[in-house]
Amino acid sequence: MSARLLFAIVLLLGLAAVAVNVGAALQQANADPVPETVSAGSAVWRAQGCEGCHTLYGQGGGYAPDLTRIAQQRGADYLRAFMVNPGAFHPDQRQMPRFTLTETEVDHLIALLDWTSTTTFAAGWPPRPLQVTGGGGALASSAVAVVPGEDPVTARGRLVFGQRCASCHSVEPGVVLTGPSLAGIADLGGQRVTGQSAQEYIRNSILHPSDYIVDGFTDVMQKNFADLLSSADLDAVIAYLMQFGEPGN
Repeated sequence: MSARLLFAIVLLLGLAAVAVNVGAALQQANADPVPETVSAGSAVWRAQGCEGCHTLYGQGGGYAPDLTRIAQQRGADYLRAFMVNPGAFHPDQRQMPRFTLTETEVDHLIALLDWTSTTTFAAGWPPRPLQVTGGGGALASSAVAVVPGEDPVTARGRLVFGQRCASCHSVEPGVVLTGPSLAGIADLGGQRVTGQSAQEYIRNSILHPSDYIVDGFTDVMQKNFADLLSSADLDAVIAYLMQFGEPGN
């Protein structure tokens, strides 16, 4: 079974599980009728595929935090700002794509998340406290955990890649997520555009992704990494990726 097929099966099972769990909560958590805005928020949640990355009541995707109690933790103003421009928040974590939600859809999602925070189903979620902080600023160098013997720049790149890139790109051969695998990029990058080294290709494809779309993939990569990544972070990611050459090279 291919990695892509396995990923699709797991994702579909996760979507089914969260639909059942959220549906049960909508029907059973309170004796009073569920507000229409909450039902509408659940519809937006499903339509936008939020459960592909996030969990409610511990059910859903494993790529992003559980949001069962996020409304209690951060409040409506934070949620609204985050949904409108997620790239401005949590620079030390992977970034959520920017969805084109209407103001009404945002209101409905906030209503849903406010409601999930107060149901009896929310007891005990998330199992581990969700660490949330304000937005803005570059990745603090003190946050980098260096593997013994690893070059500090490469270590920083490994961390930044894991937080910002790994949800869409694998560095394993043949493992395709949303974007192409970056296995072998240290060699392949220098062959993609005439006159560009692998380092230049990686840098330009991060800063100007629409100009570097690999055949078979669509233009869905974030366009604001020039604002999100410091020059040190960008250099570090390039240094990290330059470790991944084609086998035998």
